[in-house]
Amino acid sequence: MADTMLCPHQSATTPDSALRSQRVWATLLLQLQAVPHPLVGKAHIPTTADSLVAHLVAHRLADLSIPPTSLLATCHDLLQGAPSILTSAALDLHAYCSRSAEETDYAAIFLYNKGFLAVQAYRLAHALWGNGQRMGALYLQSRISEVTGIDIHPAATLGHGLVLGHGGGIVIGETALLENNVAIMCDVTLGGTGKQVGNRHPTVGQGTLVGPGTQILGPIDIGAGAVVVKLVRAFSAVAGNPARYINSHTTWPVLTMDLSFPSIDYLIYP
Repeated sequence: MADTMLCPHQSATTPDSALRSQRVWATLLLQLQAVPHPLVGKAHIPTTADSLVAHLVAHRLADLSIPPTSLLATCHDLLQGAPSILTSAALDLHAYCSRSAEETDYAAIFLYNKGFLAVQAYRLAHALWGNGQRMGALYLQSRISEVTGIDIHPAATLGHGLVLGHGGGIVIGETALLENNVAIMCDVTLGGTGKQVGNRHPTVGQGTLVGPGTQILGPIDIGAGAVVVKLVRAFSAVAGNPARYINSHTTWPVLTMDLSFPSIDYLIYP
């Protein structure tokens, strides 16, 4: 478990993750060859991971102000300069398929899942932000929000193995930190509590599952819950508004995608 739960500031390219990434991209390419390809038509099917991601983002997010060819070139340049994005994308893709209750494959998630699209476009926007190209990063943020209903600030830090739930309505603020292997369901806000500067958004620990409708505000560490306003211990379940401690998990909730609580021995009342 420890090998797959790295913090996002650590390199995603371990030998294990690199091998898994290669297998994911190889499998995806085989699956795409077996179905009509909606990204670029039948004349040309991308055959490399960087071309696949670049075409996906460019063709889904380009608009009249920046045509697909221009955005495609930018995406290619960013992926060449930050190959770890491709490793993270592959681990995201694997996470969607391995945790989904539906029978699905890499191709369906890659082509049609708006949460996956939003995160990969965010990763490119994050690279632009880090390069000092903030207007370009904010353009991508705006287009992600318009197309998917998911708003991720390009300065936020998101780890790999990230799953965003169906339905959108997700907001992730500028100084938010999501460690690796996190799942966030629909209508979740990781926001600030005011106009203070510096770190003002939540930190979501590795392996965390954040349920639908959760509003988490301020520079706090998060386990899980509804409206969380203070530290939640690791492996804890909280619920309610305001959130109250319910009980503790004994395994990573994100691995089972189980939003139910353990058996409740007692409740803490105000």
